[in-house]
Amino acid sequence: MIVGRVIGSLWATIQQPEFNGTKLLIVQPVDACTLQPAGPTLVAVDVVAAGEGDLVLVVYEGSSSRLSLGSERTPCEAIIAGLIDRIDIAPSGTLPV
Repeated sequence: MIVGRVIGSLWATIQQPEFNGTKLLIVQPVDACTLQPAGPTLVAVDVVAAGEGDLVLVVYEGSSSRLSLGSERTPCEAIIAGLIDRIDIAPSGTLPV
């Protein structure tokens, strides 16, 4: 899974029929500790009503993404599976054993 920030939308007049009624968003992966950009942008199908500026959890694995959309044949590589409200990171050396 990838932590990312929605930076835009993608509009396609002609697309696969499986994408009818879906929203395609452009996501910038970010480092979970610093929230700084970390890698190339990607296009993900939105299944949680995310919007521009939202911090999101992206499933970036073809078969899991397709199954989340209810079809093994949908040509989908990434979906937005969650909206992130907060990230808590334990200080080094404080994790339970």
